[in-house]
Amino acid sequence: MELLSFHNTIFKNKLIAENTGEIMLFFNEEGKITDYNLMAMKELGYQKELDQVTIQDIFKNSVRYEDNTLKILNGYGKSEEAIAYRKNQTCFPVDMTITIDSYDNRLLGLCIAKNITEHKELLRKIELLEADIEVLNRNRNEIAANVTHELRTPVNGILGLSNNLLDTPLLPNQIETINLIKRCCNNMDSIINDLLDYAKLSSQKMILEQREFCFRDFMNSVVHFNRPRIIEKNLNLIHSIADDIPDRMIGDEFRLAQILNTLISNAAKFTTIGSITLEVAKLAQTNQAVELFFMVIDTGIGISMEDKDKLFQSFTQVDGSITRRFGGTGLGLAISKQLVEVMGGTIDVDSEQGKGSTFSFSIRLDLPMLEQDAAELNEDIALNNLNYYKKLHEINPNGNAFREINNMKYINLLLKEAGSFIKEEAPKTLSKEEIYKNISPIIEKLAICIEMESWDKAEELAYYIKRLLPPELGDITRIVFRLLLAVRKENYDVSVTIINELKTVLD
Repeated sequence: MELLSFHNTIFKNKLIAENTGEIMLFFNEEGKITDYNLMAMKELGYQKELDQVTIQDIFKNSVRYEDNTLKILNGYGKSEEAIAYRKNQTCFPVDMTITIDSYDNRLLGLCIAKNITEHKELLRKIELLEADIEVLNRNRNEIAANVTHELRTPVNGILGLSNNLLDTPLLPNQIETINLIKRCCNNMDSIINDLLDYAKLSSQKMILEQREFCFRDFMNSVVHFNRPRIIEKNLNLIHSIADDIPDRMIGDEFRLAQILNTLISNAAKFTTIGSITLEVAKLAQTNQAVELFFMVIDTGIGISMEDKDKLFQSFTQVDGSITRRFGGTGLGLAISKQLVEVMGGTIDVDSEQGKGSTFSFSIRLDLPMLEQDAAELNEDIALNNLNYYKKLHEINPNGNAFREINNMKYINLLLKEAGSFIKEEAPKTLSKEEIYKNISPIIEKLAICIEMESWDKAEELAYYIKRLLPPELGDITRIVFRLLLAVRKENYDVSVTIINELKTVLD
């Protein structure tokens, strides 16, 4: 039986060696080839005389025999790229591994090599294609920029002539026609601006201006700009800025306004009943910079799960009928995504079809020197406001005093004094792994509270998780902020989805 098993093993090994797509060469301590497979003969161009060749003849740059010692220069014990020489001295690239062991007090070596000529040629073609695509994209962006610049001249001409006509005596129907022409010109100008911005961002020619500005004045101007259209649709516009956000910052307020205007405009476009909410919170702050978190919340038509991935793609809208019904190039969100990333942040969306959407993004802005001294004062103001809201709740514990406080403002105030919920101090000097370890059991308790719909306790645990997170863990902090909002709204489905997302990130 043992002899039969031995013969079976030899037969199996021979079957494997002769049918593999790799070169197999056995050699002794001097490098002389003692055995080989059919693929070795085919690839190297030898017949039966291969046993008269040494391994160093085939791999001249990888194996040498010097001072009665066989030296393996590369490929020993691991896969490495090498050059193999055929019988006619032509060569080809291989992926090679060499293993050496002892057998009957003698050394036995095995070299396994695979011809990677086709693979390297394919990589070369891919590199050429990528270079061609880059050139095409660059040419496309230049053409788009040139064409849109040329379009702007006649559009401005038509707009100017329309304004001149309005200064002349006209009939009511003529005035209506000219106003329609002006609206068409304004829409065309908006499309031109989108195409120019897209071309600049795609070619990495977008340069952000770094100027000091008053953040609250800036937010008021954004709200003032968007309010007429929202009021025109009989919608409510609610906005809230956290009290601990510095008053003055350094950044490109024009591009930040562009992002917010796009999100608010989209929210108004796809909302017919309800409200649009703009909220701003502070994620983290150092002496030099601050990270802000923006949310635009609507009660509109919402987006299905399968369509979310299409949102931030260029020239794409969730439904082709949307373009016909609402207009637009499909570039707004793509441009916003790229602008947010240029500003050092990320953008995300939480939505459910028929139940509205929440677009959120974070950015980093620099701080002027004067803001460093104002941080402690802002914190005291926030704590005083929080105590005031607590008193309202004590006076009317069953009322809606808490519920009527705007979502993000409420969250930020409570984050200032999380000790009212969790008395112990959050550790300040833990490592990332230790923080994850501490957070994990709290998340499990939070998930149980959500399952039992114990929303007050869920809020308490979510606030404590936020306190455990240092500023450098901004990505997780953003997820926790979204979780806070979902718990605040007592939205079971969204809360469970974000809990699972948080677990995945921590894992």
